Formats: sequence, structure tokens, C-alpha cells
Amino acid sequence: MYRIEYKKGNDVYTVHSSFDSTYTVVSGIYHRETNTIGTLTFTVLNSHPVCSLFEEYAGVVSLYWNTRLLYKFRIFKIKRDLYNRCIVQCEGLLSYLNDSVIEHYTFNETSWLYPITTGNHSCTIVEYLRELVARHNVFVTAGQRFTFVDETNGAFNDIKFTVKQDSYVSAWSELESKIIRNVGGYVQMRHNATENQLVYKAELTEQNSQQIEYSVNLKSLELETGTGTVISAIYPLSRYADADGKEQICTLPYNYIDDTVAVGRYGRIIKYVEYKGLSTTNSLEAFARYDLRKYLNRTKTLAISATDPAVSDPSLLPLEVDKLTTIHSSVNVVNVTLPLNSFDVDIVNPLQSQYRFNSEFSLPFRMR
Repeated sequence: MYRIEYKKGNDVYTVHSSFDSTYTVVSGIYHRETNTIGTLTFTVLNSHPVCSLFEEYAGVVSLYWNTRLLYKFRIFKIKRDLYNRCIVQCEGLLSYLNDSVIEHYTFNETSWLYPITTGNHSCTIVEYLRELVARHNVFVTAGQRFTFVDETNGAFNDIKFTVKQDSYVSAWSELESKIIRNVGGYVQMRHNATENQLVYKAELTEQNSQQIEYSVNLKSLELETGTGTVISAIYPLSRYADADGKEQICTLPYNYIDDTVAVGRYGRIIKYVEYKGLSTTNSLEAFARYDLRKYLNRTKTLAISATDPAVSDPSLLPLEVDKLTTIHSSVNVVNVTLPLNSFDVDIVNPLQSQYRFNSEFSLPFRMR
């Protein structure tokens, strides 16, 4: 079951354990969502042995499933309620990326944030993220640093990427705006005994070991089909920085790209899409065609709420965000494998937890 520890200095304290009533929380919610920092909020009585030891931004809170480490956090707010209970709000350690300052920079063939090596560089999206993490590490102490891990398998290697920043910003805000919102992919945090790892993936390939199944652990299912996302053409534009750091605009000579079959069926429905850092028409067209393919797939959105099978079978590992999960319901004629996008785990009453699979998948698909 779930267990919470708090490490402050060299001391480790038990905050919650299902096997010791002295060390239990009154309530606790563990929230994770794709490409976000993650949170943990729990409440303890004033008589709890660790209540007086909690301190904002000091130490690390670790959440375990039995002996398996799930995620690490730091405390950012402590409150007291009417009953003098202590409410502790924590954020995932990706929040360390908010602690540094990224100064003005231009990222292109000649100018780098913080070069790790000398010689020629390939100015790719992955190299940008590697340099961003390296610059963050310059400002912070050892415990707040990250080791960058590239697990994109070269998916973005052919995309030339040039960007700039004229303000003083955090590494997380740059990662969120330049990578997550602009390029895509999946930014994750991984813990081991010696370092914090920031992992970047182009696709999700890992799979949760357990399934979501009707009459077993499926709580609700909603299917939505809408025409609001039907696009047959894209008008792309990219803003990028040149060698002097000046902003330039890259467009296609023919303004938009479309799909002949889709235009014949739906008419030309154009969507304007703005990118950052794509400095050549080839790169811009490649990204625009990738996005257009997503719009051309007639998709349905499946929203699922379910309980974690590991709650009733401790031998199973708990469901994890960004892992693929098989969902089966013969009643609804559903048999798909989708990524788990978000969850709210109830630490005290795990059967009340909510797991959401909000994803799109191509037809054929039918529902009774």
C-alpha cells in the first residue's frame, strides 16, 4: 500500500504507513498529469509525531507503493485548519526547474546557452533541451540538478531548431513554452539513488501491467465524436532567431498545405498554427504535415474513470501516468490500448481514486 516518508537533513521520518496507526495521514491526494510537475497534498493531526518538523522547501517527501518509490516532492505550503490539523502541500521535484534563472540567449549554429563540448553542433530540439538543463544546473545546488536523458530515438534529429529569449525566465517556463507546447513529446522525471533525471521522449512505449476491464475496475466510460477538430489544411508560421539574435519569420511559399482527399470531402478548412524555432521551410512543412495528419484522422475521444487493480491485489504495481494501458469492455465494444493521462490517487482510500484516459484513436470504432 501507499507509504510517505519525509527526509530532512540526514533524518528520515515516516509520515504515513498503513501498518502503524501512529503514523497515518487524515487525508492525502496524489495528483499526476502528463507534462506537468505533479502534486501531493496530505493532512495530519496536530498530535502526529512529524507534524512540527515539516518545513517549506526543506527536505524531500517521498511516496512509495510498498517498497517501490513512485515520486518525490518538496513542501511549498503548510496550513492549519479550524481543528489545528496540519495541511501539507507538496510539488514534484521537477519544480526545481523554477529555481534557476535563464538569462538572455540565442540558440542557433553559433550561439549557445552553456556549451558542454566544443566544435560543431547539431542545433536540434534535443540539444536545446540538453543545454537548457545544463544552464539550470549552473545556478542551483547539487540536490536541485538534473541529468538529461534523451529517449527520443532520433525522432527530432532532422528538425533544425533556433530560438531566443530576451527576458529573465525560469528553466521550467522555457521548457514548457518552447518544448511542451510548441514541439510536443513527453517530459518526465525519473529518480534513482544518486541523481534526478529529466527524461525526454517522443512517443510513449511502456505499458502498465494491469488492465482496465468492465465489471472489474471500470467505473465510467464516455465516448465523444465531434467535428470541431476536422481540419483539411494548415497555414503554418514559425518565429526563430537568426545568428545575430534578431527575430525572423519563416513561412511556406505557398502559404498553406492541405490534403486533397480531405478537401474534396469537407472543403478546405484551414487552421493557423504558429511554431517557434523552426528556421527552414523544410522543417516548417514537416511539422505542419505531422500536425495535419493528426487532424485528418477521424477520431473519437474516450474518457475513462477506473480504480487501480493493485489496490485489491498487492502483488501488482500501481498504474502510472504516461504508460499505455489496455481497456476492455465487451458491453461498450471497447478494446483499446491508451496512455494514462492523469490521476488523483486517494492515499487513505485508494478505491476512491480517479484514473483518466482522455485520448484520441482512429476509427474503426463503434459503441452500442
